[in-house]
Amino acid sequence: MIYVALMFQITATNLIVDETPKISDIIIVPEGDSSPRASSAGLLIKEGYSRTGKVIVSPLTEYNLPNYVAAGVSEAQIINEPNATSTYTNATNTLRMMQELGLHSAIITTSDYHMLRTKLIYERQNRHYNFDLTYVAAYREVNGKLVAWPDIVADDRKFAFQEFKKFWAYVFFLYHWVDE
Repeated sequence: MIYVALMFQITATNLIVDETPKISDIIIVPEGDSSPRASSAGLLIKEGYSRTGKVIVSPLTEYNLPNYVAAGVSEAQIINEPNATSTYTNATNTLRMMQELGLHSAIITTSDYHMLRTKLIYERQNRHYNFDLTYVAAYREVNGKLVAWPDIVADDRKFAFQEFKKFWAYVFFLYHWVDE
């Protein structure tokens, strides 16, 4: 039991992977909790970090599209990856799309609490491609300030705590067991 507690503590304190953005061919958003993710993608587009001026949203739905438009990303700038059902399929599908589009680099942006697992699976899948990937965390905005997952309201914390189970399942290649 002490090992589980120690693993939880180590994982929880390392969930956020947030690298300095660099100009890349495209921005990729593994969807799930679109508000901070769409805002992050919009800001990265606005600041010129996407050479193509485009973002792959995996998947784009009628529910998350308004968040992208509100964040300043036009429908013409969005490339939909419609088939993803998990972080694993976000990675496999979007990297395959990058190859088909002839791209070589991407910024991956997702919720801060989701970034450790996202980086793990994208790096595993990237062994087949060798793309230059950068990982930029998306934070929630609370009262005009960007806030990391430990400081958000309890309802949102449940997603971060679910990441503990999902991260370790991904470490042991149990993608289908843990993905909903």
